[in-house]
Amino acid sequence: MTTRKAYLHFLKDQASKPFVYELIKEFDLVVNIFRAKVNPGNDGYLSVELKGESDSIDRAVLYLKNSGVEVHSGNVGLLWDRQKCTDCTHCTVYCPTGALYIKDQSTREIDFDESKCIECLACVRSCPFGACTSIF
Repeated sequence: MTTRKAYLHFLKDQASKPFVYELIKEFDLVVNIFRAKVNPGNDGYLSVELKGESDSIDRAVLYLKNSGVEVHSGNVGLLWDRQKCTDCTHCTVYCPTGALYIKDQSTREIDFDESKCIECLACVRSCPFGACTSIF
């Protein structure tokens, strides 16, 4: 069993198509949706975690790409800007998964572990310096 995070971008004419249903039914995947912005008539975005057999995930990603869906690995929907971060540590209190954490206790330097991020956006709301942003 494999788990992969993916960020999907749909063009406006694709937003009403049942892609998640197809991933579940045709490719036998568990689809955990972290965030979604899907409105018919507009571009759509999904941040998901796909769980299943590795070859099933590969085939599902190929299906999506062949259908015109842009597929990116990782948490492309959430951006952490090291340059804007002042290491105030305010975000670490609100990050439920520890994706934003104190890397070095002596310097209080913050780091971001993308693999732990579930895109809850608590960091976006709590960062007084705008170091965390969402692209959708």
